[in-house]
Amino acid sequence: MNQTFLRRLSLLFKRNRFRSELDEEMAFHRAQAEQDFLAAGLSPKAAHTAAGRQFGNPVHLQERSVEIINFRFETVAQDLRFALRQLRKNPGFTLVILATLALGIGACTAIFSLVNAVLLRSLPYGDPGRLVYLYTPNPRFNIPLEVFGPSYADFYDLKAENRSFQAMTAFEQSIFNLASQGTAQRVSAAQVDGDFFSTFQVSTKLGRTISSADDQLGHEKVAIISHALWQSMFASSPDVFHQSLLLDDNRYQIIGVAPSGFEYPHATDLPYGNSQYKTTQVWIPLALTARKRADRDDASGNAVGRLKPGISIAQAQAEMATIMVRLDRLHDAKTRGWGALIENFIDSTVGHVRSLMWLLFGSVGIVLLIACGNAANLLLARGASRTRELGVRVALGAGRSRILRQLLTEAILIGAAAGAVGIGLAFLFLRLLPRLDPGNIPRLNEASLDMNVLLFTVGLSLFTSISSGILPGLILSRSNVTDFLTTSRGRSEGGAHTRVQSTFVVIESALVVVLLAGAGLLIRSYINVESVDPGFSQSTVTANIGLVERYSQPQQRIDFFRNLFARLQALPGTQAVGAINDLPLSNSESLGFFQVEGYPNEKDQWAEGRSVTTQYFSAMNIPVVAGRGFVDADILHGDLVTIINQSFASKYFANRNPIGGRINTNENQIRWSTIVGVVGDVRHSSLEEAPVPQMYQPHDFSGGYIAVRSTLPPKVLANEIRSTLHAIDPNIASGDIQTMAELVSEASARRRFQTSLLTVFAGIALVLAVVGLYGVMAYSVNRRTQEMGIRMALGAQRRDVMMLVVKKAALLLALGLVSGLVVSWFVTRAIGGFLFGVGRHDPITILSVCCLLAVSGLIAAMIPARRAASVNPVEALRSE
Repeated sequence: MNQTFLRRLSLLFKRNRFRSELDEEMAFHRAQAEQDFLAAGLSPKAAHTAAGRQFGNPVHLQERSVEIINFRFETVAQDLRFALRQLRKNPGFTLVILATLALGIGACTAIFSLVNAVLLRSLPYGDPGRLVYLYTPNPRFNIPLEVFGPSYADFYDLKAENRSFQAMTAFEQSIFNLASQGTAQRVSAAQVDGDFFSTFQVSTKLGRTISSADDQLGHEKVAIISHALWQSMFASSPDVFHQSLLLDDNRYQIIGVAPSGFEYPHATDLPYGNSQYKTTQVWIPLALTARKRADRDDASGNAVGRLKPGISIAQAQAEMATIMVRLDRLHDAKTRGWGALIENFIDSTVGHVRSLMWLLFGSVGIVLLIACGNAANLLLARGASRTRELGVRVALGAGRSRILRQLLTEAILIGAAAGAVGIGLAFLFLRLLPRLDPGNIPRLNEASLDMNVLLFTVGLSLFTSISSGILPGLILSRSNVTDFLTTSRGRSEGGAHTRVQSTFVVIESALVVVLLAGAGLLIRSYINVESVDPGFSQSTVTANIGLVERYSQPQQRIDFFRNLFARLQALPGTQAVGAINDLPLSNSESLGFFQVEGYPNEKDQWAEGRSVTTQYFSAMNIPVVAGRGFVDADILHGDLVTIINQSFASKYFANRNPIGGRINTNENQIRWSTIVGVVGDVRHSSLEEAPVPQMYQPHDFSGGYIAVRSTLPPKVLANEIRSTLHAIDPNIASGDIQTMAELVSEASARRRFQTSLLTVFAGIALVLAVVGLYGVMAYSVNRRTQEMGIRMALGAQRRDVMMLVVKKAALLLALGLVSGLVVSWFVTRAIGGFLFGVGRHDPITILSVCCLLAVSGLIAAMIPARRAASVNPVEALRSE
């Protein structure tokens, strides 16, 4: 009671205040009119009378103003209340249209959250638009341009001579053994110079950054840890600066904690970075020796620069190219040809996935359009059943705008509810997304429903509401009142409704064809990739092992791995234990110079080279197709024996026996190596690239990847490898223990990700289109009940009535198929870069899409067709 009294009292005060303000405004305008009459020459009394006559009765004007204001609020409230009653009155209709729009909005919101996280959200660095990568490509090496960063001697000369950069930094990636409390783990680290954090304009959360003083030999034993490592290893302790890290037997004092979100470089940041990298966990000083700082031939580092304000990439590259012309002459004459390349930092980070993100967003946009079309169809069908109600309202004085506003209010309410449900669906999708994460899409795990995404969803809800409600509202509000009141089913508008609904079905079918064609091509491409023979056993278990400081001598490292191999070989079920410096599909490549005896060699001839142990081919189950594999005696001869793959033999030993042939792999002098065997081709860099010529040389293993083929289950074998390594040295950890099947899966992960999502969207679109077709045919049958009854009364058979309905559905599907095929002919060009082993107009895919849509649509049409055939003629005629 008290709350009701207070609410009424508040309304009374608001009304009194409104009347008072209205009186003041009316008095002001009346005084202004009186001043105008005085200026015209009237007397004060005559001016007062004329102003009052012109202005009118103030009491009447005041009451009229109050009525207009109240009318606006009351009519809006009436529309909302009436819309809610209508939606509650038809729960089946409400749930169907709500589910349709929520599905479209939820899918679109989820994909936008991915686009926002990957492409739109700013990188966690100061003004990232001015950051660039620096490369010094050399056309003599037939490899991607981004492989070579500037050598350190070139980098420091560029840093000193340039006028385009505000700051420049150099860094390397490393993997360390982090020992703690008798256990060890592998951590990713970046060795950075003193300008690293200032170049990125990033400050630490706690402590300080690495300075130029730290980047000097003798002062380099300091470290900054990532926010995640601070939480997991030190429980977010504020006194972490009293702690240290034991990295490869070297102790580093912790001086800072990086801010949350800063873990550069990530695995996806550098095109040819360390394959074991996920995110950076530790930053330590680069601390170059004088010899390494002056080295011009080692281009294994990475360089990032920050452009000065107003300097473009083209200007900076022109200056860098000029400087590199002089620096190139300081290089060895055999490797000269070093140039300059500057790439935008943001484009390098996300450019390789930008087309994928927009492809997914465009696909889900099509799903949303189909959902809107379905919603419009449902609203049209429902509006047709309300013709008498709308006719009565028009007859009682409701104008066209009033009817349109009422119908739009209902659509907006549905859109708002669908938006709320869609946010819930998007949240569930983002919870499931980690299962599909391919691991090579930057910041994909950071996708969330932040404020930008929520604002997008609000806008999307309004768009779907208006787009799905405006056309039905315009059609219904334009109807003739006499026709409304003189027909029982609104047949006068039924034809218009049916034509519009049929048009929607044709458009939806065409859009579904486009999505299904794209999904079908990607599915076929994925199947082709999965069917590629990688050339090795996928059950082999591999692991990366790096030794700590006390194994600095080559013989110590060799003895360590001999001991490890012997222990692993002694495990039950072990068939072979081998090792290689760069594992297939690990994103690590090694190029080597070579010449073939008896072949017209070219200048700067390079091929992939690997160093392997004697049991490597057996452990990976790579077949020796000619000659023999390596034996222990070959280790003593070093690089005097070589094994090549079939691609090498086919290209350089065509029509002759490669066994016994000779290869020189020394660029400075002739030192022939004899080919003793030919092995099968292996996909080293990618499943989608044809095998290239490869050379293998025997070496005693001193670090890299081990490979174990065993009958033990992979998980059991992985635990055995860890325990064996711990028994030998507890301060050494093994990294990336996995089967080769997992590496193969990672190699096709992005393709699996894009194919899975596009297939899901195409499936949703197909369901929505089929539901839309069913709705149109059901509405058509319901509207033509009397016609069906008359046909059957005149002797038509049930089969004839069914065929009448099915023919119309088939016509709509045929129009949609033809339109969709024409559109997809052009649209599939957009996905040409995503295809593998299949053409853009693959006939099998097109035929499959047509059959799938035709069968699904005809099945949906059979339900209302059977209903039409079961109409009782007597009841149909009596109902009219």
